[in-house]
Amino acid sequence: MNLDAYFARIGYTGPREATLAVLRDLAALQPHAISFENIAVAAGGVPEITLDAIEAKLVHARRGGYCYEQNALLQAVLGELGFKVTSLGARVRYQLPADFVMSRGHMVLRVDLPAGAFLVDAGFGGLTLTAPIALRWHDAQENSHETMRLVPVEDEYRLQAQFGTEWADVYQFDLSRQLPADWETQNWFTATRPGALFANNVIATRPVPGGRWSLFNQTLTWRPLGGAPEKQSVVGASTLATVLAETFALNIPADEIAAAAKVASRAGAVDREEFLRNGGNAPAREPF
Repeated sequence: MNLDAYFARIGYTGPREATLAVLRDLAALQPHAISFENIAVAAGGVPEITLDAIEAKLVHARRGGYCYEQNALLQAVLGELGFKVTSLGARVRYQLPADFVMSRGHMVLRVDLPAGAFLVDAGFGGLTLTAPIALRWHDAQENSHETMRLVPVEDEYRLQAQFGTEWADVYQFDLSRQLPADWETQNWFTATRPGALFANNVIATRPVPGGRWSLFNQTLTWRPLGGAPEKQSVVGASTLATVLAETFALNIPADEIAAAAKVASRAGAVDREEFLRNGGNAPAREPF
């Protein structure tokens, strides 16, 4: 890892040591600086998830990525700094029926420190964590965006987010270590299978101070913390290019933008919630 380039990319100038304070800074800064996005997949590709490829794309080319890219990058950085970090597989639960079971397709990170074990996740789209979550039961844990907690479900952890007075399931995981070979298979499956969400929709999200931006096909949504969502249309390649550059700080090649704009127009100008309620079959529902 070129740590100098990574730190410049996310705007980090602090100490390079394996402490909770450093972990908190990196967990906040990476999602703010490197947007979640699937443009390469929507344009017809399968992202390479070797460390060299991820570093070239997310750091040097100033692109974003989805969970396998975002969390593999963060895992490599934390490892270079001396953190004990393990990748885990999670089953998405967000907005799914109680009886529907996803595969362990989402990548998250466990980081072990003298203060205890923490969950870190730089790649869950519209609910990407912006702070480490201590692996302990039931405590409501504040961060710069949603309040989170972990609850036990049999022998697994279930992450929940608070919306008003209600708690919503996000995803569920155990502590079994996942290896790069596991993610190679899942990355290919996620990007290529028929009906895949990421291959058939254009998605970008970014947390910023005060709220979150999200793009789903031709709808750009601003969700202020504690406020009502504000939506606007994004139609055509030139408008999409502007939004990706200015709102999500992404440097996307023109050919990928053109391909993504066609995908977005076929999918229709619908928002994320509407897609999950009406347009998506259950196997295609994945985190964004």
